[in-house]
Amino acid sequence: MIGDSLALASAFQFALANIAIAKAARKRSADNGVLLSIVATAALSTLILLLQPKQPLPESQAFFSAVGWFAASGILATVWGRLTLFKAVRYTGVVRATTVRRLTPFFSALLGWALLSESISGFGLLGMALMGASFALIYLDNNRKPENTELFADADIQRGYMFGLLCAVAYAFSYIVRKLGLETVPDASLGALVGSVAALMYYLLGCLLSSKFRSDLRALLTTPDPWQLFAAVSISAGQISQFMALNYIGVGRLAIINSAEIFLSSYLAVIIFKTERWPSQLIALATALATAGIILVATG
Repeated sequence: MIGDSLALASAFQFALANIAIAKAARKRSADNGVLLSIVATAALSTLILLLQPKQPLPESQAFFSAVGWFAASGILATVWGRLTLFKAVRYTGVVRATTVRRLTPFFSALLGWALLSESISGFGLLGMALMGASFALIYLDNNRKPENTELFADADIQRGYMFGLLCAVAYAFSYIVRKLGLETVPDASLGALVGSVAALMYYLLGCLLSSKFRSDLRALLTTPDPWQLFAAVSISAGQISQFMALNYIGVGRLAIINSAEIFLSSYLAVIIFKTERWPSQLIALATALATAGIILVATG
């Protein structure tokens, strides 16, 4: 029950983060919220690492290899994954962005088969087919003319879908390298901390080359938008809860429970916070197919 509770808490925290990202994006660019979320992840993972019992470390070569995988995971998920997620939510809204991001297991299964020689069962293939069908419905929805009641100011559905797809791919790659690191050093909080430190180094080096990175850093040093701060804490807590859940339950069960994020995000966005209206029937069907596909891939 501990693992299930942590996985469900992770889905709820990610859903809250999606709402907060959408709220922040309506006021100003939400990009600097990524840097704020990286700092929050580093702080939370450090606190958990200090409070948890000390674990024995492997020999130095294996340890540094795991640190390298954790760092790569941090760049893929904590920087590129979050940056594209923020942009996807900004341009398409919570419901569409969450549905596209749930294609991550589709790419994870393909990458696991191609890079880790993992097998894909018949149920897994069927689940991947359902997720592929959900993306086909999203593509059809993108080609139709949406009703005015479905959209919001500054909406750019095609651009948002592109960022959502990139987000799913980035997270899928991050799961592969994170798994490689956890096989050597099974410490989720250490992995989250190393990943966030690598992400911070990425931003600090970027400040030397890009004025956009420097403006993000200046925005972080000023008083952040309350919704950006809420999004940063929620997405960081969600990621750490997800890491911790893996200490108690398997990846498949975690994927099934995390799929609740789609419905939690939709419920919060449409009914509670009213940040957007429920989109077309095609998107609703795509959401259902994506969820069914995740369950089949996880159980297969």
